[in-house]
Amino acid sequence: MFGIFDVMENAYKRKKEPEVNRQLIIDAATEIGAREDWHQVTFKAIADQTGLSKGGIIHHFRNKEELLEEMMKQGLDELTESVRQYKLDSGPLEKDGSLAYLKFIVSKSDDEHYRKKMRIVLQAIMAYGHYKEMWDRWYQENILPPEGDIDVHGLITMLVADGIWYTENLGYAVLTEKNKQDIIDYLKRKP
Repeated sequence: MFGIFDVMENAYKRKKEPEVNRQLIIDAATEIGAREDWHQVTFKAIADQTGLSKGGIIHHFRNKEELLEEMMKQGLDELTESVRQYKLDSGPLEKDGSLAYLKFIVSKSDDEHYRKKMRIVLQAIMAYGHYKEMWDRWYQENILPPEGDIDVHGLITMLVADGIWYTENLGYAVLTEKNKQDIIDYLKRKP
């Protein structure tokens, strides 16, 4: 039988890992939101999945809005870094970023963890105006050319990449690896 002092002593002996717990919360929210819907993500559901207390979750995120904000930021940071790397690896004809963006979207389409995160990002963009604005700013800064003038081929490439991103993250279409490579090869050829 444990007394109050035994419980208190164990609580103080527990290792506190704030960054690990914070990421655990984000990962659980991603799993729940991608599997069901963002509206089904509750602190109780996260607590049940992680074994953390609701109070422990609130210690890291005061509310769902704060949690979604962090998830959105992480999703956009991952997109930014990956697209930046694809641009660095691309040739001079891809300076507008459209083909780099398409290659990135195609390369990530089979990564289930990434797709779950992007489903949450997509839900946020579609449901909340300020996340749509955040997405628009990200798109302007990372995909469109700095001068904002994109040629028709680049525009078509971006629209194809967006279409693949939306349909795969919403679960509407699954392209084969050959389909994806054929699309990239086709769009690499400038008219």
